[in-house]
Amino acid sequence: MLRFAEEILVLVLDEGRGDLATSLPPRSLNLALAGAVLMDLALEDRIDTDLERLVLVDPTPFGDEILDPTLAEIASEGKSRDTGYWLERSAERGDRIRRAALDRLIERGILRSEAQGLLSLVPAVSRSRRYPTADGRQVEEAKLRVMRVLFGDDIPDPRDIALITLADACGVFRTILSSEEREQVQERVDLLKNLDLIGRAMNLAIKGLEAPDASSPRPPHPREIPVVPGLPLMGNGLALRKGIVSFLARQYRDLGPIFRIRVPGRRFVCIAGPEAVNFLMSHGQAVFRSLEPMANFHRQMDASRSILTMDGIDHVTTRKAQAKGYAARVVREQAREVVDITRDEIAKWPVGKPFEALPAFQSVIAEQMGYLMADHSPQGYTQTLATLLGGLLLSSATLPHVMKLPRFRRARTRAFELAQKVLAHKRTVGPRGTHRDFIDLMLDLREADSQLLPETNLNLTVLAPYMVGLDTTASTCSFMLYNMLKRPQLMERMTAEADTFFEQDLVSDEGLRRLDVSRRVAMETLRLHPVSPAVLRMTSNSFEFAGHTVPAGTQVMIGTAVGHTLEEYFPEPEHFDIDRYTQARGEHRQLGAYAPFGAGHHRCLGSGLVSVQLCLTMATILRELVLEPLVPDHALRVRSFPTMQPIGFRIRILGRRTHNAPVTN
Repeated sequence: MLRFAEEILVLVLDEGRGDLATSLPPRSLNLALAGAVLMDLALEDRIDTDLERLVLVDPTPFGDEILDPTLAEIASEGKSRDTGYWLERSAERGDRIRRAALDRLIERGILRSEAQGLLSLVPAVSRSRRYPTADGRQVEEAKLRVMRVLFGDDIPDPRDIALITLADACGVFRTILSSEEREQVQERVDLLKNLDLIGRAMNLAIKGLEAPDASSPRPPHPREIPVVPGLPLMGNGLALRKGIVSFLARQYRDLGPIFRIRVPGRRFVCIAGPEAVNFLMSHGQAVFRSLEPMANFHRQMDASRSILTMDGIDHVTTRKAQAKGYAARVVREQAREVVDITRDEIAKWPVGKPFEALPAFQSVIAEQMGYLMADHSPQGYTQTLATLLGGLLLSSATLPHVMKLPRFRRARTRAFELAQKVLAHKRTVGPRGTHRDFIDLMLDLREADSQLLPETNLNLTVLAPYMVGLDTTASTCSFMLYNMLKRPQLMERMTAEADTFFEQDLVSDEGLRRLDVSRRVAMETLRLHPVSPAVLRMTSNSFEFAGHTVPAGTQVMIGTAVGHTLEEYFPEPEHFDIDRYTQARGEHRQLGAYAPFGAGHHRCLGSGLVSVQLCLTMATILRELVLEPLVPDHALRVRSFPTMQPIGFRIRILGRRTHNAPVTN
């Protein structure tokens, strides 16, 4: 059988959103998981509990990461405690219990974690509403069993009674039943609660923990959110433009994780740091929407909406379809072609003459993305796309009328021309062999639901994969190269790794995983120069954060990359140190600390693809070129708004390398 914690998670899975029900408060979920652990321990005769106390019966562990930590803690306690005490203690490990239970559900083939962490039942379970258990038997899915018991007259299994009792105590039914349905089944729930002594004790203990203390004083009036001082008229605009992450990090240290800022024409409540990342991941779908902050982006492209502005079920459906096109396997399966494209592009770079890195990388990445995403080269349009994207970002961030300028209007017209060429190519040629790329998948989505992806939105949909790499991957390549050229010893290690990769013909999925130094250089580069240093949202529902109330209708800036700069998470954060990402240190694995691609259900879709693309591109460059190192005191100028890009960073090729072994087959 599944453990109760696993059954609780299946019960509260919101398949429409691809996540656990966000309407269930974190404390309620943690108490439910804690109660689930204690129920399993009781049913396994490791503990006994009544209305007043909980006693240890047998301290023998199971070898079960869900149950054993709580059992060990109970066994080590020197005196008797009541059930409420152990519920509180176990609820403190709620996140760990949840992660362990989710991992087990995925391992057993009941759930699957799709791109960006979207959760869903595997198709076989979703259709049959039955799942396999550890002993190989098939069991009806938890929600189906519970609903049959609540709305029918069947005699329930004792485990289902316990599950219903626990779910009722923690408010689970408020998330999966309407108010009318809850009223209809309440009498049945009350009857079932009296049939199970363990569940009854757990129910009363949880209700006691959640009940307000009648003797406690009235809550104080909400505190004012601190305001960051700024200049007349400009507010904090200039400080933000100098470095958005450093600015938000200073306020975080001085004022805490929530504060107010203003820029010309706009005011924001900022939430920042790992606390904000964790809040965005756990509550973002319930309290934020993305429509208003990015509405001007798709409006300027004559589109009704885009994935940037979608929320709810439409966002989940579109994201699932797009995730297949942006998956890391897309690069891995076509690694040899990506190498060849990269070699062709860098063959155009001059030897002995300094040139600017960012435009050169934009050409490389645009050609790669054209092949991977659409089987269509953007040759002749790359700088047009870069100009258009710059205008769109400025229009969305601070200058809504900038797209009326002639250069941006011309860029949009030419970009639409490219989009129509791509669509004509796809409609004529179709998919490349058996491989369906991003554009193929989007045309499939349009055919399946023309309202979800109407014809008016096709230009933006087609251009998006071309443009996104110009602003993110190309910039990160430039930053990565800068960090490498500043450190000749590191460049030597990466070059040796690249030579092994090519000479042993490791241009494969397995070989890509061996580019360990390159991977860690990329990760440290992304820590210092994140793709998404902050995200903008509008609050759809009021919420509490760090002791403050943020009302609905508030413009919010979420500093997702502030944790990258904090000493308590990344010692000597200004120091470039790729050993942070070794198995031994694993600093990036701290909850909420490392979020270079943003966080939550709008996290960058291409994060997995980009990580592989960075390593493969840099390995090819080091295999083919001899680059001039930078002087140690070379300082890089960076533009951090509206996105992070290097300014005027120039490189020089000293020569081209020759090899006896072929680079690709």
